[in-house]
Amino acid sequence: MIKSIKYFLNKHFYIDTLLSNKLLLSVIHGLFVLLFLNFFKPFKLDNLKEYFFNYSLLIAVLYVIVLFVIFVILEKINYKKWTYGSIIIVTLFFIFILSFVTWYSGGIYKDIYGLKRLSFLLFYRYTSYVTIFSIPLLFVINDELSKLKIKRKKVIEKKLSKSQEENIIIYSENKKENIRLNINKLIYISITGNYVSFYITTDKGIKELVFRNTLSNIIKQIKKYPFIFRCHKSYIINTNYIDSISGNARGYFLKANKIKNLIPVSRKFNKEYLEKIIN
Repeated sequence: MIKSIKYFLNKHFYIDTLLSNKLLLSVIHGLFVLLFLNFFKPFKLDNLKEYFFNYSLLIAVLYVIVLFVIFVILEKINYKKWTYGSIIIVTLFFIFILSFVTWYSGGIYKDIYGLKRLSFLLFYRYTSYVTIFSIPLLFVINDELSKLKIKRKKVIEKKLSKSQEENIIIYSENKKENIRLNINKLIYISITGNYVSFYITTDKGIKELVFRNTLSNIIKQIKKYPFIFRCHKSYIINTNYIDSISGNARGYFLKANKIKNLIPVSRKFNKEYLEKIIN
């Protein structure tokens, strides 16, 4: 039991999708709180009478602002090793900050109209009750948003596949060398030392093209293609050719339908995210 809990807490949490949807999730969070408070009128809020709606609107706006600021801070931190344990700690910190900001601001509003303030501890408890419902909802909505983005990405990929049949040119860092290929025929790219290998599908099988370059320079030139994904420090893949995932949390591998060898994946990507990328 303890080992299972420890494994879960140390499991990698892919936070990038949350951060990419930060504004929309923050607004949804505020709308949920506004509807929740007005529909149920919990915590004896109906005692506010004619001041209730404006008070609930103020609280909802603060829920939007505080969550958005937290997301921005997390984005600035740019920490790559998020785990479920660290996310739980951030959530508890968020609840405390949210409680204090809404309690303090709501207190000012109540003072203006001569209304009774609640103690911070009681307000903190009420805020915790609300976030028990709102935080899981955000994760569910974020998952659905991610799925919609992936579907949209697939539509773009199909359009690009039809319109980008011509060859592209990839240049070396010094611009003295280049390689010409059809991006839709590219299966994956790997690097060994200073030399990059491009694996291309042809009518006669897999063809390898090699020239001196870096993956960082290459990804800058082809990142506009939504099916191109750098899965590892030494590998770039075309997700259109990937059809299965193997391995475990200690290390996943991708299997392309045109090649026999497995392509390693950086440990910062979890299986759920990889499945979304290749499906």
